[in-house]
Amino acid sequence: MNGTLTTHSIGSFLLHAGIVVGAFAALASIVGRWRSDGRLMLAGERAGYALSGMMITASLLLVNAFVTHDYANKYVQRYSDNNMPWYYLIASFWGGQAGSLMFWSFVLGICTAIVIWQNREKNRDILPTVIAVLMIVQIFFLSLMVLEANPFATFRITETATNGRGLEPLLQNPAMTFHPPSILSGYVWWTVPFAFAVAALVHKRLDDGWIRTTRGYAVVSWAFLSIGNLFGGMWAYQELGWGGFWGWDPVENASLMPWFTATAYLHSVMIQERRGMLKVWNIALVMVTYFLTVFGTFLTRSGLIDSVHTFAQSDIGGYFMVALTVLAVGMIGGVVWRVRDGSLKSDGRVASLFSREGVFLLNNLVLLGCVGVVMFGTLGEKISAYFWQETKYTAPWFNTWMVPGGLALLVLMGIGPLIPWRKTTWKSFRANLLVPLVVAALGTAAIYFTDAYHLKEHVAATNVPFGEVPLGRLPLVAELKGVYALIGFFGVFFVMYTLIVEFVAGARVRARSTGESYFRALGRLPLKNKRRYGGYLTHLGFGALFLGFIGTGLKTEVDMVFNAVGESRVVEDTQLTFKGIERTENREYIQWDAVFDAHVVDADGQVGAYLGELRPARRNYTGANVRMSRVTTEKDEIMRPTGNVYLALISFRPGFNTAEIMAHFNPMIIWMYIGGGLLLLGVVFALWPEPQPYPVFAAARRRRRKSGEAPAGAEQPGLARQRVD
Repeated sequence: MNGTLTTHSIGSFLLHAGIVVGAFAALASIVGRWRSDGRLMLAGERAGYALSGMMITASLLLVNAFVTHDYANKYVQRYSDNNMPWYYLIASFWGGQAGSLMFWSFVLGICTAIVIWQNREKNRDILPTVIAVLMIVQIFFLSLMVLEANPFATFRITETATNGRGLEPLLQNPAMTFHPPSILSGYVWWTVPFAFAVAALVHKRLDDGWIRTTRGYAVVSWAFLSIGNLFGGMWAYQELGWGGFWGWDPVENASLMPWFTATAYLHSVMIQERRGMLKVWNIALVMVTYFLTVFGTFLTRSGLIDSVHTFAQSDIGGYFMVALTVLAVGMIGGVVWRVRDGSLKSDGRVASLFSREGVFLLNNLVLLGCVGVVMFGTLGEKISAYFWQETKYTAPWFNTWMVPGGLALLVLMGIGPLIPWRKTTWKSFRANLLVPLVVAALGTAAIYFTDAYHLKEHVAATNVPFGEVPLGRLPLVAELKGVYALIGFFGVFFVMYTLIVEFVAGARVRARSTGESYFRALGRLPLKNKRRYGGYLTHLGFGALFLGFIGTGLKTEVDMVFNAVGESRVVEDTQLTFKGIERTENREYIQWDAVFDAHVVDADGQVGAYLGELRPARRNYTGANVRMSRVTTEKDEIMRPTGNVYLALISFRPGFNTAEIMAHFNPMIIWMYIGGGLLLLGVVFALWPEPQPYPVFAAARRRRRKSGEAPAGAEQPGLARQRVD
């Protein structure tokens, strides 16, 4: 028991001491920079390293508490139990409010150490301010834990509980071991671009130097947000039993909004690097994205909105409100300050919307429009309830406005790589765009005339009731599913063709110039320009994801009741034959499976090949104190290239062998997995470092040190005394 108490005491001490160390690091960095005192700046860096080590240590202590079932810890007792496997015990680390705050500080500690190490010989004039910003953010989250949500708090009793309350069964899904930490990591990694942006504003270093320094951090943050949203969709698809992967839940929306603005930044920043334009726009996007990461964290902790994802309501929301207010005032003030003194003046203007920079700008405007729609729909219910009559904004409302935005982004994604910078002439338009447009039109026509997924039926059902409803409600009641599907197919074919042509043409040029075989040149092509071809792979991934999005709009849902063993029903081209109800039990739950055989049904109604067995189930968890979801729905599905047959058990009568299921036919879902894989592959290529001539580099560094010469961009600690602007 004494050892346990010592562990808790060490953890709490690290949180309290972390505030002191963070404050010292921030103060030493600021004063050292102001006085040009290299010793103080070095002390700030070393304190930053120390704080990183403290947060890593504290996090390991908390993980150990979960793995060893340390129920003297309140947080461990609340979010774990004896029946949970080790991987869910580790996932319980971020399963509640206190642990998620600890995870935030853990990741920020890692980021801080990486930033200090990577900039030990560059960006020396702005690094102290960067460290100060990182420390202030770290102090904020440490203060939240110390004041309101200490993950090392213990019970005031001498008798330790023998079991915990357990992690919510809905969260006991493999996807949830990746979804929350990925989203939180995406939030935290964006702190680095934000810190560099603040430092650039403070010190008037507003060229593209800070952008080049932070590009990797921004891509990592964007990648984590992408992974987190994909795994969140996978969790919803597998665990909620409704056959979909996105329901516009407020917390889902909270993680989507910074993804939109981060995507806008990663596109528009290329214009500043290439043309020296959009300086205000880019620094504003960094600020807004960081604001939205804090806002998303606030939504899950304030009790402002209702969601299965949110934590219990507490006083912690008030702290976030203060932080958001300070952030908004500070960010707006900083940008206005530098705009007024001319430091953020761009080198030129967008000459034509029909140019690459013009398309990027349109892309940004659509992305920000999507953020506005999601923000309004997320907060609209509370705003309307406060000012007038409460209005709910559900999935159909979001889809009405977001589907056109997504289709616009898809088309712009295909146009961007094809048109030149500055201005597009009619000649270049015909040369670059005419063939892809024709190919996309032919592909869409082929899909329509083969009536894939009943597309003709959906198009025929198109209805826009002009004059029958008020104009403002027209988008909400119009039936445009078939039209949207056609536009979606057109956009996907357009994007896929243009990007494949880029790879083919690049491989052909490389094969001619190097003498390599064509396929070897194609395989090595992304290694030559990782950033460019990594971006292309990412765009290919999004094209594939859009096929999955289109499929969700064309899916089929059938409610089926089976009253006896041997009964059969058909969904699309699959026959389901009921085999009865089976019961199983393990240390975590009791499960009832409705068992079905699945066979292919051809166009003439003849039963063909056997596809396999399907077992949609209901689970009754037997945890110590399950709070929200004691009974869960466990789907089962058969994956096929054309679409998945997805079954969810709605109700059953074990003694009578009857069952009611909801059967879904989800077209093209496989493309969601392919798209996610391509997206992540593209990110890996974009971030993969270029090979360095390490021996020569190391020898040069040794010669510099031997001669006493400081590396380029570095300051000698203890010797810097001249004031730096």
